[in-house]
Amino acid sequence: MAAARYDDMVHDYRLVPEDFVKHLMSTLAIVSVVVLVAALLFGVPEKKPLTIKDYATANPITFEQVAVNNLNGQGRIANYGPPYNHGTGNVESGLQKLSGIWHPINAAQDFILKPLAMAESLDPAIKPALTRYEHASHATQLMWADNYTKALTKARYVNGTVVVPPGNYGPVQTLMNATLKLGQSGLMSGALIRNPNVVTRFNNQNYLLFLQGTPLHQAAAPLQMKGTQWGIIHPAVPGYPGPWWMTIPTWIYQWPFVANSPANDAIALSIGMLVWLLLALIPWIPGLNKLPRYLGVYKLIWAGYYRAHRYEGALPKQGVGSR
Repeated sequence: MAAARYDDMVHDYRLVPEDFVKHLMSTLAIVSVVVLVAALLFGVPEKKPLTIKDYATANPITFEQVAVNNLNGQGRIANYGPPYNHGTGNVESGLQKLSGIWHPINAAQDFILKPLAMAESLDPAIKPALTRYEHASHATQLMWADNYTKALTKARYVNGTVVVPPGNYGPVQTLMNATLKLGQSGLMSGALIRNPNVVTRFNNQNYLLFLQGTPLHQAAAPLQMKGTQWGIIHPAVPGYPGPWWMTIPTWIYQWPFVANSPANDAIALSIGMLVWLLLALIPWIPGLNKLPRYLGVYKLIWAGYYRAHRYEGALPKQGVGSR
């Protein structure tokens, strides 16, 4: 009776010694050169970053509004909630509260008062205003800051100073003008990231978070990069493609029940996790685990192999023996 012998594909090739380290390094070198050349020829130019100095110079009144909101606890980060503080402005779910405070921020101290304290040596006029503010009751501090916030709606920028109508602002007007000068000088960025207890260690957190809210929204809106504008899939530099592969998660944020929910991030992430879990469990889900067989995509992938190794009946063309 004839017996069939099925040979593996590897028998069709001659095996030779190979230096895999040499192969790896040569491939790495080739890929690196290709990537660098492609980046040089086709790379997207960098958009000029949004800095505290540039924003304070271009938008002095809005900059002071951001600063005074940090002072009275109404700023984006000042009232954010976990993981920064115990605010409620951006609390999406009980899980966020349960996570606790990972990166504690006291916006009034960290964003305004501590940087101004560092600037005392450059502007001695800051010290009396700081002392008066810090020795006032919390209610008085809020009253001064709230009064100045309202006054900024009628403010004018004259000869490098924000001018507001006369009012009971206490030392807040002096502190805000000093904060503006500090921002315009470029020194505020360094004051926000410097850890006075460890001279050689820096923390970029406060610098990155200071312009959260109005400044970043103003920069993102013209570029169609706000969340309601499908944000992340749009490029920072017009005329270049954005990260199109983020279309699906960005699409989830446009669903009305997600977009209009105060817990939209939590819902979007949960939906993404469920989709990932579904994909991971497909091999064990009845019906879905048969999809590859029903769709027949594997036949297209292996069509060339089947044509090259077609058998006659149950026997291959080669390897037929008899006994």
